[in-house]
Amino acid sequence: MRVAVADVGTNSTHLLIAEAQGGHYRVLDALKVRTRLGECLDESGNMTPEGEERLRGALLRFRELADALEVPNVRVYATSALREAPNGPEIAERMRQETGVYPVIISGEREGRLTYLGAAHSVEFGDDNLLLDLGGGSLELIRGSAEEVQDVVSLPLGGIRMQDRFLHRDPPGKSEYRALVAYLQGALEPYRGRFGAGPDTQVVLSSGTAEDLALAVAARAGQAPSSVNGLRMTLDELGGLLGDLRRMSEEERARIPAFAKRARIIVAAAAVLHTALSVLGAREVVISEGALREGMVVEELQRHEDYVAGLTARHRGALALAERFRADLPHARQVTALSKELYDQLSGQGQALPEEGRGLLRAAATLHEVGQLVTQSSHHKHSAYLIRHGGLLGFGAREVELVAQIARYHRRSLPKEAHEDWTALNREDQTLVSQMAAILRVADGLDRSYGGHTRIETLERSGKGWCLTACVPNTLDRQGAQEKADLWAREFGPLSFVWLSEEECLDAAEMALELEGGRPA
Repeated sequence: MRVAVADVGTNSTHLLIAEAQGGHYRVLDALKVRTRLGECLDESGNMTPEGEERLRGALLRFRELADALEVPNVRVYATSALREAPNGPEIAERMRQETGVYPVIISGEREGRLTYLGAAHSVEFGDDNLLLDLGGGSLELIRGSAEEVQDVVSLPLGGIRMQDRFLHRDPPGKSEYRALVAYLQGALEPYRGRFGAGPDTQVVLSSGTAEDLALAVAARAGQAPSSVNGLRMTLDELGGLLGDLRRMSEEERARIPAFAKRARIIVAAAAVLHTALSVLGAREVVISEGALREGMVVEELQRHEDYVAGLTARHRGALALAERFRADLPHARQVTALSKELYDQLSGQGQALPEEGRGLLRAAATLHEVGQLVTQSSHHKHSAYLIRHGGLLGFGAREVELVAQIARYHRRSLPKEAHEDWTALNREDQTLVSQMAAILRVADGLDRSYGGHTRIETLERSGKGWCLTACVPNTLDRQGAQEKADLWAREFGPLSFVWLSEEECLDAAEMALELEGGRPA
């Protein structure tokens, strides 16, 4: 299995393409584009056309590289720059339409949790770890154990943000630098209790800025490490470097190899890290090369491994066929899980459903987009053809035909008398196809962004119809489900929706885990 993930930051946009390999992953390719979106904000905080064009160019390059390595989809998470821009959601939707890649805007907490996961697979984590991840727009503080995240906060203290707000002279003036440090101390002091470093706390830094600072500290000591991962740096060493950088002009800082590409903002960024470490009582740090995108890869591979472990033999065959036809496996897995949940809740509420439909629906959900191997246009029809003729093991001829037709109706036209394949079925099989396709359409709509974020809470009868309550942080997924509830209304009655916010979803998850005696990871 191959995955392509990317993160859109305030300064840079990164792509990572990896392949599962014996419980770990092997990096196949990586690409970094300095989009500098933080420079492209107007007075209202909106992303400018220049910023939109930079992002479009990066996503098109990512799509091209993923295609070359036969990865069907690039999963993109957007952080501070788009998260805080009022027009961020509009830009994300235009990117989907113009590039075929949708940058899912994630919260600072989600960003922190994924970064922690990436760092934990790069350096050895102990019982108590404090991770600081510095970006251009925000600073994430994450505390956790070797197994799970316990606390996260995202603060608007990114290096570019602090540079633009406080440091306007070159070299920085003493008064403006003191104002920056005072501001940082005030912003960080309220978090000393939650994130303070104890005697046994391992403090970890992740981000390109932290890596460059550690390399510069090593160079001052006459060292040239082959890898920055696991490199250690003391607070005093960072303070000494920062003191020198403050006295240099931007041109002088640019002559230092580690800072050639971030000379303008390195003083502000180093000040954020130095002040944060001082306030939190950290005296030494270890550098992790693993961060957000590595966490995205690890999460994706873990999800896939857990999913495969629960498959029956014949559904492993469906998954193998999906992989052979280069389907987007993360999307297929998410739609399959949502389809199963909808089926189970419908059945649990007393809706009469054919028992064999459960397994056929699962196979159709896994294979519903294999037709994209042929073309995006009418891919639902191509999916049906490939399922019929692809050699789907473990299913009889009738079952293969039913799987093909369920997949065929996951989008566009509903089953009708003008469709020869559907009318060729007997009445019971027509009902089965229509009901399973109705479920599949809604499940597919709930992952229209291909982000994998939707979680179904409840499905309950509501008058003559149904009400679905779900954690759907993404507007695009909400729209997708609403637009694809047409066949559901015909088969089961009208479907209404209650959308929970991301905060409500996290609260619900924490409550559920507390009842089970655990904590959210």
